Amino acid sequence: MKTNIGEFIGGVIGTSTSAVGTALQTNDVLQTISLIITILGGIVSLIVIPLLTWWKNAKKDGKIDEDEIKEGLDIVDDGIKGVKKTLDDKKKGE
Repeated sequence: MKTNIGEFIGGVIGTSTSAVGTALQTNDVLQTISLIITILGGIVSLIVIPLLTWWKNAKKDGKIDEDEIKEGLDIVDDGIKGVKKTLDDKKKGE
């Protein structure tokens, strides 16, 4: 079972676009709100949705084996790195 790279790239692009919008915001309160929404959007698009897809596919045979667990952990790790990269890119833009 492979992670759908298209979904991951779409999530990164959407989260990055949101981060750019946050960086361009001039009002501090709105910038903070936008940053929170960016983080939540990144978590949903880069971690939650891929994990739900993984879970659905992993449970097809009625059990989750060790390789499938490793794949799930890789999905979480990739998602965290994606969110972190987006936030780092946002900090560089400030």
